[in-house]
Amino acid sequence: MALRILLSTIAGFVIGFERKIHLQNVGLRTHILICLSTTVIMLTSLYIPQLYASAKSDPSRIAAQIVSGIGFLGGGAILHQGLNIRGLNSAATIWTAAGIGMAIGCGMIAVAFLAVFISVLLMFTLEWFEQKHFPAEQIKHLELIFKNDMINIQLLSQELKNRGLLITNVDFSKELDEKQIRIIYTVKVPDTLDISNLVEGIKFIGNLEKIKLKY
Repeated sequence: MALRILLSTIAGFVIGFERKIHLQNVGLRTHILICLSTTVIMLTSLYIPQLYASAKSDPSRIAAQIVSGIGFLGGGAILHQGLNIRGLNSAATIWTAAGIGMAIGCGMIAVAFLAVFISVLLMFTLEWFEQKHFPAEQIKHLELIFKNDMINIQLLSQELKNRGLLITNVDFSKELDEKQIRIIYTVKVPDTLDISNLVEGIKFIGNLEKIKLKY
């Protein structure tokens, strides 16, 4: 039992490490605790009949309750910010950590660590693969600074969409002592984007002072 608890801690650490280096809120501690707790719950459900001869325990029912609880926890990791949805990968890793913890608790050590290996391999390699082969899917930040605050945001956003940019989030900021407004779009940019034409289109909407496209 102690070995399974130790192994579940290691498995949770490995999965949580990937999330942590990507600066996600759901990191090391969360994944370790999820993996550890599901292992303990499964161990408890398996050993109750051995400890109490009169007790009737169905491990599959307890496993089903774990799945239900993890569903709520995973849903809490998903954030809807404006047009942007974040946390889907973190929710998926929470689900994965729970499944791995349950497998370790049942004694399926080889299966659990094979799942750990495949999960970590996919999370690290697929990001590189997507950046190399699907550059248009890379998230970029388009920073626009206008000299006045009389900007039609809907018209500006529509202009960006007409240029092929997919908007996922919009942030606004304005200094109280300055007559400037700063708008930062989180966008997915097509390979065919012509920055010069984009600038010309935006100039008709407002008094554009600065434009910056950051990766």
